[in-house]
Amino acid sequence: MKEIDKKIQFDNKGVTLISLVVTIVVLIILTSIATYSGVNVIRQSKLDKFTAEMKIMQTEVNNLYDKYSNGTDEEKANVLNYGKVLDTQASSVFTTNASGITNSSGYKYYDRKTIENLGIEQVEEEFYVNVEKRSVISRLGIEYEGEKYYTLEQLPSDLYNIEYKNTEKPTFNVDYEVIGENKYKVIISDIEYNGYIKKWNIKYQEKGSDYWNTTEDLSFEIDKDGDYNIIIENGDVSSEIKTIHLGYITDGD
Repeated sequence: MKEIDKKIQFDNKGVTLISLVVTIVVLIILTSIATYSGVNVIRQSKLDKFTAEMKIMQTEVNNLYDKYSNGTDEEKANVLNYGKVLDTQASSVFTTNASGITNSSGYKYYDRKTIENLGIEQVEEEFYVNVEKRSVISRLGIEYEGEKYYTLEQLPSDLYNIEYKNTEKPTFNVDYEVIGENKYKVIISDIEYNGYIKKWNIKYQEKGSDYWNTTEDLSFEIDKDGDYNIIIENGDVSSEIKTIHLGYITDGD
């Protein structure tokens, strides 16, 4: 009888130990889920704040643009004088890999004092602003899911909704090298666009043709003399057509 009692006691202890281990594992899982959810909430709230402040600044800059475009020469000068000269931080923001905007001319540094003087509320960030281009760039940007964002245009389309859209066309230079008989290497360089586009499609056609060739390479080969039309595009963003002559230029050309 005593041996049976001992066995029962041992089994009870075994069940209790297993229950304890299971309980601990469940608690660890729940804690991990809660921690992950908490981090996600904080990250999302930072993104929401960034997006909201960028929208406020974009609206204010659009208003400044209207004031600039419809104002007197004195009013235009006053609008363009808002802000300060760019600080040292700007050199790391005006790059292809950061904001995607490499031409900093016309931009001013809107620090906290400038924003307060303009009466802009609910904004704690600082920005680089070009009123003539209606361009707003966050000075520090925000990191979200492994990507760093500095402008509203950089954000995935499902993360924001804004009426403003950049309507400027990209510009570029085109040149060529002779690499063989009737064979040329066309080179696209110095692409300028006031927006965030990392990759461009290059389209080219022989002048008079209805067919456009497409490539993603900024240098490509053409094996026939002639005049060629070239554009760069990404989605609905497209440059003006540039025409380049490949081959010798005769007196009749």
